[in-house]
Amino acid sequence: MSLLAGGSTPAVPATNPCWRYRETFNLKEQNKTKRSKDADATWCIAFNFVDLRHKNVFASCGGRRPEEEFFVCKWSINTTTGAPILLLAGATGTIRVVDCHLREVVWTAQGHGDAVNDIAVHPSQPALFVTASRDHSLRLWNLRSQVCVCTMVGDSAHTNEVLSVDFHASDGNKLLSAGMDHSIKIWNLSGLSTQIEASFKYDASTAEHAFHTTTCPCPFFSTHKVHWAYVDCVRWLGDLVLSKSVHNKVFLWEPDMSSKQARHQGYIKCYQEYNMQKAKVWFIRMSLDLHCSVMACGNTLGQVFLWDMHCLSDKPMAVLSRESNTKAQGKSVPNITVRQTAVSHDASIVLACCEDGTIWRWDVGRQQESTDQA
Repeated sequence: MSLLAGGSTPAVPATNPCWRYRETFNLKEQNKTKRSKDADATWCIAFNFVDLRHKNVFASCGGRRPEEEFFVCKWSINTTTGAPILLLAGATGTIRVVDCHLREVVWTAQGHGDAVNDIAVHPSQPALFVTASRDHSLRLWNLRSQVCVCTMVGDSAHTNEVLSVDFHASDGNKLLSAGMDHSIKIWNLSGLSTQIEASFKYDASTAEHAFHTTTCPCPFFSTHKVHWAYVDCVRWLGDLVLSKSVHNKVFLWEPDMSSKQARHQGYIKCYQEYNMQKAKVWFIRMSLDLHCSVMACGNTLGQVFLWDMHCLSDKPMAVLSRESNTKAQGKSVPNITVRQTAVSHDASIVLACCEDGTIWRWDVGRQQESTDQA
C-alpha cells in the first residue's frame, strides 16, 4: 500500500538507506535568565524549505526574556524582493516578521489574545500563513498586505489551546490543526478564495476603512477518535495524517470521507503506529524531510528516533543519541527533553533542539566512512 496521495509509489527514493548517522556538532545557547543558572529551553528549530536557495539554513528560537519567550519559528519569503522571511511568535501572542536581508522586524502582527504555539506557511502562496494560539483560535494572515484575513474560532472550532497546525503540501486549501481539546480538525479554505483575493488587493495607505476580517467557525472534518490526551503535533503525509500525543506513539491515519455521516462522526482508518520510548510529555514535535522520506521525533532522554516513511514498520530505523556529551563528561547523558527536530531537505542532516538550550546535529555517515577507508 502506498502512503502517498493518489495511490502512486513515492517518486523520491530513500536518501539514506544505511541509516548510519554520526553526531557532528552541538552548541549551547547563552540565553540564561536571572531565575536559572541553566540555559532556557530551545523550543523550535526549522530548515528553510520555502526557498531552496537557502535549503541548508535553519533557524531556532526559545529563551525567556522580559518582553517575550518564543515558541515557534517558520520560514517564508518576500515574493517581491526574494528576501528570506522569518516568522517568530510565542508567549505574548505577537507575531514578529523578520526580513533576513534587512535584518530587522518589518511587521508586528497582533490579534491573538494569548500565546502562539505554532505557525504554518501556505505551500504555494508564502505570503499567507496561519497561527495556532492558546486563545483557542487559528488566524490566517497576509504578509504582503499585513492584514488578518480570517479567524477560525467558534462553537465547532477548538475548545482549548491549539498546539499544532499544518498546510497540505499540494492543496493549500486543506489545513490541519490539533490541540489540548484532544481533537484534530481539517479546515477547507476554498470558501475563502474571494476573501483571500481581497486581502492581496488591500492597501492600507489608500483604503478608507480597515480590512474586514472574516470568521470561519466550522471545520470540514473533526475527530476525537485518535488520541485521549493533548495532541501536540500534526503533519500531513500526502492525504494521510501523522499525529502525536503523549502515548509514546505517532499514529498514521486517514479521515473517513466515504459519507456525510462518517465525516460528521469523525471516523478514521488507522494504518500504522510508530513506537518510541520515554516521550510521555507534551510539546515534543516530530518533523519530516522535504520529500517525506524520513520522520524524526525526540524524547526526554535526548534521543531522536528515525523512521522510514516508505515502509510500514512500527520500529525506528535508527535511534540517535548525544554521544559526545557522554564521552566528554564520562557519565551518562542527562534526561534532557528534545522539544523539536528538523530533517534537512534530503534527509542527510538531522537537528534537535533541547530543554537545556542545546542544539545537536547528526549527519549521514557514508561520506565520512568513505574518507576513513581511503
